[in-house]
Amino acid sequence: LCNEIIEEELAETSEVRWEELPKPREIYEFLEGYVVGQEPAKKALSVAVYNHYKRVQAGENGGGAGREDAIELAKSNILLLGPTGSGKTLLAQTLARMLNVPFAIADATALTEAGYVGEDVENILLKLIQAADYDVKKAETGI
Repeated sequence: LCNEIIEEELAETSEVRWEELPKPREIYEFLEGYVVGQEPAKKALSVAVYNHYKRVQAGENGGGAGREDAIELAKSNILLLGPTGSGKTLLAQTLARMLNVPFAIADATALTEAGYVGEDVENILLKLIQAADYDVKKAETGI
């Protein structure tokens, strides 16, 4: 009985509900409640995150390559730059909390090529999978 309850809980929490994806305005307003200042960053992140998860959703629903009526959504990466304490990590953590996706932080200065002393790139992915309670499907949607 315990195992069944745990499996049900994991099944319910590991699903990302794409139909509930908030609009950029809603994402911005949520960030407003947690982050003071950084207006341009909040606006840019709100739109970029919305577009990113819409692109992921389109891929999952078969809206990708091969369909003639498919809308092409360009992939865009986000690079947050700024001095220490300016709110970069807080913005990302707040977005992860709002979207209910796993979040992992990695220090790239410690990364080295495989076979050398230092952290390997795979360790970043391991941290994300650990943050997703070892649910690879959920980790694929993480930040």
